[in-house]
Amino acid sequence: MSDKSVLIVDPVSSGTLYPPLLEEYGIDTILLDTDQALVSGFRTVPTPGALNFEADFGSNYQLLVQMCLERSVKYVIAGSEPGVELCDRLRADLPDCPGNDTTVPMRRWDKQRMFEAMEAAGVPCLTTRSVEAHRNTIPPEAITELRGGRKLVVKPARGAASVDVRLVETPDQLAAAVSAIIDKAGLFGAGSAALIQEMYPAPRVEYAVDTFSTPDGHELLCVSVYDKWVSASGDFVYERGRWLAGDDPVVGELTEYAWRVLDALGVRIGPAHMEIMSGALGPRLIDFGARAHGIGHPRQTYLLTGNSQIHRECEYIAELFGIRPSEPERNAGYALSQRGALVLFSIDHQARYLGGAEELQGLPGVLEVRIAAEPGKTYPATRSMMDSVALGLAFVVGDDMDELDFRCAEVRKRARDFFTAAR
Repeated sequence: MSDKSVLIVDPVSSGTLYPPLLEEYGIDTILLDTDQALVSGFRTVPTPGALNFEADFGSNYQLLVQMCLERSVKYVIAGSEPGVELCDRLRADLPDCPGNDTTVPMRRWDKQRMFEAMEAAGVPCLTTRSVEAHRNTIPPEAITELRGGRKLVVKPARGAASVDVRLVETPDQLAAAVSAIIDKAGLFGAGSAALIQEMYPAPRVEYAVDTFSTPDGHELLCVSVYDKWVSASGDFVYERGRWLAGDDPVVGELTEYAWRVLDALGVRIGPAHMEIMSGALGPRLIDFGARAHGIGHPRQTYLLTGNSQIHRECEYIAELFGIRPSEPERNAGYALSQRGALVLFSIDHQARYLGGAEELQGLPGVLEVRIAAEPGKTYPATRSMMDSVALGLAFVVGDDMDELDFRCAEVRKRARDFFTAAR
């Protein structure tokens, strides 16, 4: 057993994958819940065996630091997006704990500071304007652009999972989308600025780039592609995320851009999840998380590639603690054993779940079905990725893209049978 331990802040979503992997190396983990994960809906009940920042420490940061010192915490993990800020702060304050650049740490979790930092570093990004919380002053340039026929995207400066992200086409829609963000508590329980961002011109493709960083440099773990549609209300609804082959020509371009983003945001340690739009303008960042890809995505990445952000981070911690030797050469890319996709369930209108979606497991190529919906319960029309996760998803594989596309379509078609219009 190691005489050093690891603290995991908000170990939900993909964060639940860390403890069993670290246990294989004989590394003790300390789990810490925060109210930010509760308020945002990332968790609804206490994590078994976890301490609670608010209840056990009275939200006193110094008491938390003292506990970490007493229990020899030498590495801190952000188990999900709500834990990123506290994780980053602890990494900076704990002795001998690897951490990120401490200059303007907000650039790693506040999108307003994020895009400002990228612009200052000369990294190409989409034109972004901000409206501070509770001020509700719409930039006149944005209104002019809408009246000229352009579309804009409104998003919270602090958020995740596409919650409150809206496509707007008129000044009235813009005002409503901004007001929905700045006039209420944000996803993590505090007021958020609203960002008004130019819409990447069509044709465009949205990619997810998952990386891991150490003092020796950045490593690419996988690239996936998002297929999504825009609902009548202007919400971005994700249909699936499919893994892209490591030798696809676009991977090199995305990787080069991702390294510039990581350097601009001062990322030195740990996983990062980037959502990057690409097309005629070249790559442009649209979202970023200084943590592993959520919704359990790393587990499927491991099945398809033999590695993932979480497996790599646990391996790195074991190297750091002297439990296993480090390998001199990293980041040789990745290869897929099969084509794979996560199909996200969604509903166009309010609907009641009838139950039985587990039967999808019997369809060809379906390796896993995760059902979160409760039989007999009514759910609203899907407006974000969190809404989809509240319903369920399926992991589907195929030997080639044609087979994968057919199998995904069958899953989506059959999934609709398990919901009925609510009355």
